Amino acid sequence: MKPILKWMPLMLCSSLALSGCGLFQDGYYYDRNAEYQTAEMAKPLELPASRNQVRYQDSMPVPQADSDFSTSDAVDDAPRPQPLASGQSDEQPYAELRQAGSEHWLLVDAAPASVWPRLQGFAVDHGVNPTAINAAGGRIETAQGSVSLRQGLRSGTSEVRCDIGGSAQCLSSIKAYLDSNHTADSGVSLAAQPLDQSERVKLRNRGGNWELDLALDGERAWSELYYQLQNGFDSNRLTVTDQNRSAGQFFIDYLPQDADDGGWFSWFGSDPQPGHYRLQLDSNAGNSVVTVAGADGQPVEPAAARELLDAIASTLR
Repeated sequence: MKPILKWMPLMLCSSLALSGCGLFQDGYYYDRNAEYQTAEMAKPLELPASRNQVRYQDSMPVPQADSDFSTSDAVDDAPRPQPLASGQSDEQPYAELRQAGSEHWLLVDAAPASVWPRLQGFAVDHGVNPTAINAAGGRIETAQGSVSLRQGLRSGTSEVRCDIGGSAQCLSSIKAYLDSNHTADSGVSLAAQPLDQSERVKLRNRGGNWELDLALDGERAWSELYYQLQNGFDSNRLTVTDQNRSAGQFFIDYLPQDADDGGWFSWFGSDPQPGHYRLQLDSNAGNSVVTVAGADGQPVEPAAARELLDAIASTLR
């Protein structure tokens, strides 16, 4: 019996390890949700200036938050996370030429870190002699011009621009190369991964008013909004009733998500009715802002504005 008794403590410890050692506070897991909501910023760790800069870096850097979110804005139920990009989708081609006004670019259904090696392959196969290559900035400079890469408006997509000779001809050549080589495993560029971290659709709260910031010029922002409002929603939930391009306005009927799911309307046997809203698009240089008001121009409740803008942002990301 002694050999068996000898191994019993080890077996018990292993069982606890496999179960995650989850026996805390009388057998229950400790819920830290409240602690996360009330957490305070701590002073960052400071390392000596004489440290080896190559060996000691941020292994998991946290992006700088640029909104004025506060704990008073917290909700009981956390929003659902955005789906992870799974590479090329079945609904759209791998590479597609796009145009807005005088601007031309190539929309690629892949993240910049995976497109960058293919762009370098294009330069090699077509005898382009780069004068400078900046993977983190997504640029290949040549004596004739440059090829640039950045994250698309949606996560998991990329935009390629070219000003070598005629941009349309250059982009057509790149498109043909990407279409014929995208199935080959060219790997992912670690040096180009910073390009994947740029967030181009942001929901912000400025002084108690919600707005949607887009890293797009006015022409592109209008085109993207118009397309998503027409195609990104079920017609029972959102309908474009009118538009004014010169004033940058969309007039819509919108049914909130909780009302669409039934909510308290079902208790009285009545159907929820959509609200009437006006979306205002204002642009400055390469950035645009979308705000919400009532169809008559009157302010709306911040919660309603946030819900609507968040729904629109989900279709743009």
